[in-house]
Amino acid sequence: MSGHKFIICTTLLLLSTSVFSQSLTLSLENAKFPTREEPEKPRTTAASTTTNTTPTTTTPTTPTTPTPPTTPTTPTTPTTPTTPTTTTTPAAPTTTTPAPVSTTTHKPQPYPAPSMGTWNCSCIMLNMAAQLSFTYETKNGNKTLGFYNIPKNATVDHCYCDSQISQSMQLIWGPPKSPQFMVLQMDNKNHSIALALIKVDIIVPTEDFPDAKENQTVQLMHMGVNTDFKTPEKMSYHCTRDQKLNMTETFDGTDTIGYISVSHVQVEAFRSANSTGFSTVHDCDSSETSDVVPIAVGIALAALIVVVLISYLCARRRSTSRGYMSF
Repeated sequence: MSGHKFIICTTLLLLSTSVFSQSLTLSLENAKFPTREEPEKPRTTAASTTTNTTPTTTTPTTPTTPTPPTTPTTPTTPTTPTTPTTTTTPAAPTTTTPAPVSTTTHKPQPYPAPSMGTWNCSCIMLNMAAQLSFTYETKNGNKTLGFYNIPKNATVDHCYCDSQISQSMQLIWGPPKSPQFMVLQMDNKNHSIALALIKVDIIVPTEDFPDAKENQTVQLMHMGVNTDFKTPEKMSYHCTRDQKLNMTETFDGTDTIGYISVSHVQVEAFRSANSTGFSTVHDCDSSETSDVVPIAVGIALAALIVVVLISYLCARRRSTSRGYMSF
């Protein structure tokens, strides 16, 4: 009896196990599993061993169909970059502005220095560079200052050598129709020779002074003083530095209307006929002190020494004689 109960219990247990397996199988069929790249292998359920007449049918688990791989998205055709429309604007004409020219105001250039000329006649020999400064009238009627150099190629026109008191030399230059003149006169007074007169006559040249009134004559004179070009007899006057001599319009005029500037002067008048060059030079910057002065100073010093010596001897003699008397 107990054996039948065991068989019945075993059968019920097997039936319940089969039902549970079927329900589990159905639940597995209806279940949704996550998709994988590789499909899972189907799980094989072991068949229930049925000892009775009703065999246990094992339903194979339907393998889950693998989800097809996701089709890669077709790459979007790259958008062709829009070619920017180039609008060619005609270039504006380049205007080159010239740089402003610097207007430098130049100082008026000094008038060229005169050249030294050499002139010689029987009684007067002269080396000198001379520049004349004078006032002339313009075409507008105004007065203006002009400069004029005595040309070194002027020639000796006349020499006046007969007098032993006054001798002169006249120079000439320029065209024959309008010649220019300069006269130099030297006087001999008290055994000293000095300048007495310089006279210049020129027709203002329009080629040098285009604004000058045409056919204008200028006459200038310098009346020498005792110190101008002064030298002892038988000597030549020499002076390198510039000397400015005032000039007037007439012999007795007092109003200075110009001047003549002379330099590198060496002049000798009252020369002997057989002289070939300048005599001994007397320079303008040499001392004018006479030889009498140093002689007089020497004599005075000698006299003072003699007086002092005599006084000393007299005092000594007195002191000696007093000594004898006291003894």
